[in-house]
Amino acid sequence: MRLSFWRLQLLGWTAFWIAMAASRVGRFPLPFMIASKGVFAALGCLISGLLLRPIYRRFLNADASLLRTIAVTASASYLAAAVWTAADSILDIPISRALLSNNAHISNLWQIFGGTLYDAFALLSWSVLYVAIKHQQAMQAQRERALRAEALAQSARLEALRSQIGPHFLFNALNAISTLVLDGRSTEAATMIARVADLLRTTLRNPDGGDVPLSDELDVVRRYLEIEQVRLGDRMRADVVADGSAMKARVPSLILQPLVENAVRHAVAERENGGRVVVSAERRDGRLHLAVEDDGPGLSVDGATQPRGDRPGIGIANTRERLAQHYGLEQRFSLERGPLGGLRVTMELPYRE
Repeated sequence: MRLSFWRLQLLGWTAFWIAMAASRVGRFPLPFMIASKGVFAALGCLISGLLLRPIYRRFLNADASLLRTIAVTASASYLAAAVWTAADSILDIPISRALLSNNAHISNLWQIFGGTLYDAFALLSWSVLYVAIKHQQAMQAQRERALRAEALAQSARLEALRSQIGPHFLFNALNAISTLVLDGRSTEAATMIARVADLLRTTLRNPDGGDVPLSDELDVVRRYLEIEQVRLGDRMRADVVADGSAMKARVPSLILQPLVENAVRHAVAERENGGRVVVSAERRDGRLHLAVEDDGPGLSVDGATQPRGDRPGIGIANTRERLAQHYGLEQRFSLERGPLGGLRVTMELPYRE
């Protein structure tokens, strides 16, 4: 069972209090040491938890550099120590008057801030421990996300393969091939067979379901669209528009395939007059922007982000979950009505090569 932050705080500062109270037994009365160091430890607990912790959460993210970490922790610890020392010095006067001498008083600033450097080392030690624990937790969370992303990628790869070699897909592909053969278009039929084989081979090319260059992902999309173009003919108008500077970006394998298949099925295949599908990719402001758009039925009538029907399709739900597990809060995934009038699925991802 993982202890909460404040439980760890209480345990740690209680141990600190006991150690400090016992450090000068013999020089000062035990009741005074217990009361004085109790206030000292309580102030340290509050200052570290309510002042230092928010500062570190604000200025030290998971990928903060070593130099930034040292600068922030050292400066924050010293400033917090000044507050801690001053507060303890002021509160120690009534305790001293009650348990030591009625003449206890503050005569100069040194008496208030004199112990700042000593206290800064105590807070710096706390800071190092806090940053180390948070870093370890972040690494553990990243490992867990990677494992979940790998499992989801494997599931998506198998789901894509299943849907592509399912009876409906195979029937349409073979029917298109047979039509080409009967029409005497043997060259095109051979090309069609090669495209189906290439698509299936590409689906199994990345057995671990990891990241692939965007150029490879778009090749899969183009092969799929070429197969559907033969089947649907002039009813389908498809374009892939990609920024050359984005082609080296690493993306999860088969992240676009289910979205493109979803667009073809709903915006083209199910409509008598067919439709249009546009896949776009660009690098902008250090981010990778991907979109799959069509001119089909689009969103529900009430404008909610509900694509075609009563609930989101498996492909959309799977893609959303894969991105969340793969990138965490660094990604954005949205459904909206696009300029073509249909559904526009957009993804904004970190650009990584």
